Amino acid sequence: MQIGLVLSGGGVKGAAHIGVLKALQEKNIEVTAISGTSSGSIVATLFACGYSAEEIYYIFKKYCRYITDYDKMIPFKVLNTLFTGKIRLKSIAKGDNIEYIVNNMCYRKGKIDISQLNIPCAIPAVDICDGKVVYFCSRNITLSRNEKVFDDVPDIIFNGKLSDIVRASSAFPAIFAPKKIGKYVLVDGGIRVNSPVSILRKIRENNEKIMVVYFEKLDNIAKCQNIIETTVKSFDIMGHQINQDEIEKADYKVDIESRDIGLLDISKIDYMVNLGYNVAKRYLKNIN
Repeated sequence: MQIGLVLSGGGVKGAAHIGVLKALQEKNIEVTAISGTSSGSIVATLFACGYSAEEIYYIFKKYCRYITDYDKMIPFKVLNTLFTGKIRLKSIAKGDNIEYIVNNMCYRKGKIDISQLNIPCAIPAVDICDGKVVYFCSRNITLSRNEKVFDDVPDIIFNGKLSDIVRASSAFPAIFAPKKIGKYVLVDGGIRVNSPVSILRKIRENNEKIMVVYFEKLDNIAKCQNIIETTVKSFDIMGHQINQDEIEKADYKVDIESRDIGLLDISKIDYMVNLGYNVAKRYLKNIN
């Protein structure tokens, strides 16, 4: 059996995708096309480069602690804001480490540009200047004026350095700085397309059915204890209904119910991998 796989964003929750890939492998289900947003774009890119679920898990465990390259100038920028009234703090982390790690992993497989990937792949980001969705795709396709994402037709780019693209799709606002690629200033694709199902239907080659893996349940908003948690959960609330339209376009829907998992809580990686594996195993029992 062959499927196209959509991996939603969710910070550390995205580690669950590794467990899903392992369960698919055990069921002898071949992933022949893939898309992903934010942390889902990391897993999707590594898989499309040729890494197995076990290898992706090893990469996550080895490098997760280096992802958050916090800006050491934050205290000085905050003081400057207090004294001048001008806000100069763009983000908490630069995001350069994500770019560096992904570039190294892709280079080891001889994959630098998205056009070189082993299977059809799509990754969305959002231009912070005009709010437009930008899809980076490994296959050349066109969208008609009728194929809008809400109120505009997305831009589609068919080449680009993989590490830049993943860095852009993972640039969660206020946490990671935006990534400039060409004329675009890009942030996390999850702002508008956290589960990129529609674009995968366009780039798949064999009319495979589409499976989406997502994190539906909202965490308890009352437990927000700091500015990061409040920001993350605010975006969860805004994107909750928006994401439903994309999810409903999938043939198979795998909901990973997880609560109170911080965006960058790397201590929960093993928990999320096991959760994704167990949920997928139960779901796949009903697929022939």
